Amino acid sequence: MARTRGSYPYPVLDRSDDVDSEFSMANTRMMSLVESMQFEFEVLLTDEDLRQLLADGQANLVMKWRCAETFRLGQVMPHLTQELARTKKYIVAIPQDEIDGPVNLELQIVAAAAIPEYRLSKQNEDYGDTSFSIQPGDVLALGGYTTVQARKLYDPMQPPLESCFEFKEDEQLRSGIQLEFSNQNHVVVWIASATFRDFVALRSRPDFQIAAVMLPALMGTLTYMKHEAQPEDLAEERAWHKALSKLIEKHKVDNKSVVEQAQAILEDPIGRAVREESLDREEY
Repeated sequence: MARTRGSYPYPVLDRSDDVDSEFSMANTRMMSLVESMQFEFEVLLTDEDLRQLLADGQANLVMKWRCAETFRLGQVMPHLTQELARTKKYIVAIPQDEIDGPVNLELQIVAAAAIPEYRLSKQNEDYGDTSFSIQPGDVLALGGYTTVQARKLYDPMQPPLESCFEFKEDEQLRSGIQLEFSNQNHVVVWIASATFRDFVALRSRPDFQIAAVMLPALMGTLTYMKHEAQPEDLAEERAWHKALSKLIEKHKVDNKSVVEQAQAILEDPIGRAVREESLDREEY
């Protein structure tokens, strides 16, 4: 495997690769959410035999992780989100309470079943016609590793924007969203059922989720705070109201319009979504 040693138990005699194909991880991105850390990455796999083993369920793509600060480790199965021209895009999620600080991630292909006569057609000629007896759990290929920083997302006294909203499905709503401000901890965003399913399906594209749903939800909430809420409505010092007020102060947009406030708080959500789509199209 190009630039990766260890797929076989015996080294080849020269500096050539043990398998003349590539398995690698690229374009990595870490996203911190309220309950989990999501890690997005692309996988390049050129070996036809390994592709077939994955397709047949005889092997699995696995992301192993280890966090030294929390003394936790584990492995997760990546979720396929998009197929590009040469690569596939995946995402994995690790609970926030499991990690803190540096997290080591390593991508592997692991046998899911016994393979009595395992042999790759592109293995080095030093192996001749040698085959191997593979057992479930054996590592078949290493796709590289990386280290990301996972910091606790927020202080309870300073909750992030996403903790101010809760998204729920509304089977009675015909389209769009509706906002409910009665909850003390968060604004409830009710989403029509058909839209809600698409919203969930976009979990690997958070910029689109923000531009399509979070932006109008935030604008509606800011409008409520600015023009519609009565003093008694906010007498309980609701957590979401307090957090949004701090964000308005932080971005120095107290005297701006609701549209300007929302775009400042979300840091140009429409521009980020458009740029993300443009970058994805360049991959094709």
